[in-house]
Amino acid sequence: ALARTNERSASSPARLDFGAVQYVIPSHFGFCLGVKNAIERAYESLAENPGRRVFMLSELIHNPFVNEDLLRRGLRYLQTDKGVPFTIDGRPARAGDTAPLLWDTLTSDDVVIIPAFGATDEDKKRLVRKGICVAQYDATCMLVEKVWKAARSFGRAGYTVVIHGKSEHEETKATFSNTRRHAPSIIIRSLAEARVLGDYIAQPTEEKRAAILERFAGLHTPGFDPALHLDRIAVVNQTTLLMNETGGIIDYFKEVFAQKYGATEGLAHVGGAGKKDTLCYATQVNQDALARALTEPLDAAFVVGGRNSSNTYQLYRVCEQKLGDRAFFIQSEASIRSRCEIEHYVFPASGVSKTGHTEVHPLWAHDDLAPKRVLITGGASCPDGLVQQVITRINSLFPASSLRSIDDVLADLNR
Repeated sequence: ALARTNERSASSPARLDFGAVQYVIPSHFGFCLGVKNAIERAYESLAENPGRRVFMLSELIHNPFVNEDLLRRGLRYLQTDKGVPFTIDGRPARAGDTAPLLWDTLTSDDVVIIPAFGATDEDKKRLVRKGICVAQYDATCMLVEKVWKAARSFGRAGYTVVIHGKSEHEETKATFSNTRRHAPSIIIRSLAEARVLGDYIAQPTEEKRAAILERFAGLHTPGFDPALHLDRIAVVNQTTLLMNETGGIIDYFKEVFAQKYGATEGLAHVGGAGKKDTLCYATQVNQDALARALTEPLDAAFVVGGRNSSNTYQLYRVCEQKLGDRAFFIQSEASIRSRCEIEHYVFPASGVSKTGHTEVHPLWAHDDLAPKRVLITGGASCPDGLVQQVITRINSLFPASSLRSIDDVLADLNR
């Protein structure tokens, strides 16, 4: 409460001094406004519809604790986060599977919640054909919807929409689905892939055109042709990626078109070139706040979040760059086995593996009772309560007699 004085900008971290261990907490961490809204919508839907079946299209957010709690309360998923439908016995359908699907059992009396990432146009139409009211239980993040509206506007103005995102991510799938009705579209993952398009824009050849169509097969709208559709472009993004990354791609395309057409005319070829207000500030502010906290001397950093949370992994990367093997990606306080061992999640490397894994790493030596200074932060789908539980768990690793009381810690903060 003390630290979050400004939603859009990072400030100095908060410090919780328990004596034997001092915590450095970035000014921004955990739930963003879109996630808070989605969670509230889900719990309200369950409370308001006793006796009715309540489903989520897929995971509400990338946090196993929130999703598991909702499941305990009777919620069910229709499909996985990759779009694979669940059977009525609760498992993902396999090729040749004859088991009935939950999708097939839907009726107009059922409730289906759209997750924070949004839904593809195809899934929404499928729900409407079942007689299900989509708008009433739509928990799509308002910033995701802002991206869709911008893409629609760009398409109507004659631009091709370049979507900066992970093609396998639910949000990017939904953005692509909503965009393709209004504009030629293509998905790119990074500045390196933007440069592939930029090289063609600067000096178009048939060889480069063929290379683009091959490299981005399945990642563009039907009939997409670089010769026709890369002369006027506009960039939108997957909001869980870093604002600076998307901003860098926009700036790159501005440079390419300025060199081709001149500074003034070139800007007319990049939609929204003078502003970046469709970008999600929350992910970037979390990282900026973390960067400020990392300037302090630290013995360890704990980044808390779901295993499939992209933005949580980005926060871990920032810590790893500064602290190396003293940075840990954990799911909850349960990941801290003891004073000596911690379960660290290794995020799947892009292009190498689609499956991550957990490794047991050393934490502190058993006989090392020196005071510690640690940083804790959480991804955008991490409840604040998990951060508090991690603090409680770490405190338990130290003799109770060496810890200051919570009242004394809070008194320090209020001075």
